[in-house]
Amino acid sequence: MKKIIFVFKRLFSMDYKNMFKTINKIHKRSKKSRLFLFFDIMYSSFKYQAGYTDYFLFYFEDLNKKQRSTYITRGINNNYIRLLNNRDYYKYFSDKVLFNKTFKDYIGRDYLDLTKTSITDFEKFIKVHKEIMVKEVEGSGGYGVSKVVIDKKTNVKELYKELLDSNRTLVEECVKQHKNMSKLCSSSVNTLRIVTITRNNKTNIMLKVIRMGNGVNAVDNFHSGGMYSIFNDEGIVTKPAVDREGNVHKIHPYTKVNIEGFKIPYYKEAIELVKKASKVIKEVSYVGFDVAITPSGPIIIEGNELPGYDLYQSKVHLNENKEGLKPLFDKIIYGRSEENEK
Repeated sequence: MKKIIFVFKRLFSMDYKNMFKTINKIHKRSKKSRLFLFFDIMYSSFKYQAGYTDYFLFYFEDLNKKQRSTYITRGINNNYIRLLNNRDYYKYFSDKVLFNKTFKDYIGRDYLDLTKTSITDFEKFIKVHKEIMVKEVEGSGGYGVSKVVIDKKTNVKELYKELLDSNRTLVEECVKQHKNMSKLCSSSVNTLRIVTITRNNKTNIMLKVIRMGNGVNAVDNFHSGGMYSIFNDEGIVTKPAVDREGNVHKIHPYTKVNIEGFKIPYYKEAIELVKKASKVIKEVSYVGFDVAITPSGPIIIEGNELPGYDLYQSKVHLNENKEGLKPLFDKIIYGRSEENEK
């Protein structure tokens, strides 16, 4: 029944223009007919709760039924979220100001809520912090985030008004990242995305990736031009990076740094920090935490109550059997390798 509901919702809400653009991309790389791909995408939507973007990102056209069944797709991820996260507590993550207040012991930076402060407070803040990040309170995907450098030419009154008018009312001091993380890409704060599931007061580290900017944008988010790779339990990056278009980067395209073999500083401390933070809001037990590495250790940038699933199942990063991560999640969530669906 859940599958049927998901499919019908998708059929009525689907962006068919983008779907056919995606089919063209898949046709180009696979040489399979567009008609076949259309019907296979429809089948995958029903059978695996996979949207056309899932199909594209996970190279479903190359996978058999057994392999496809191991992937966390959009519908599967939504099922996890409904089971593990109480919607009444989403606000502690979706509202960035409330998140900063709730997780104040873990964020490691000053901030200002312009809706609750005066221009005088703003002036005092930028006297101390000459570089600031301005954000929409409920923005996501890296959108609505920009860096502002304060100098003698800055018209403070105009800037204050502009931020209020554009709804970018969360102002934070810029995070100074560890020099080794800057070597990877200095134009953005390059973060770790660490996904946790807390069950019976035990925090399970489900997934961990390193995200990096592309050298152009001021954010490292995957949906804003960034790229990502995976790393092992020693904090060493073990695979090339991938961007949202599926381009593989062994060397960073802007900084020319080797991505494979990169050593993440303070990795173990980052894991411990996330484990502590995961128990602050127990009603939301499935969270994707974004962690920055500063010269003195890790800090949390934000938490995501609707954790993405596409970052972690790239063709480049999976094992040689081309298997997804659903069995790992099902074991932790349901206590067995697969959910017993009826």
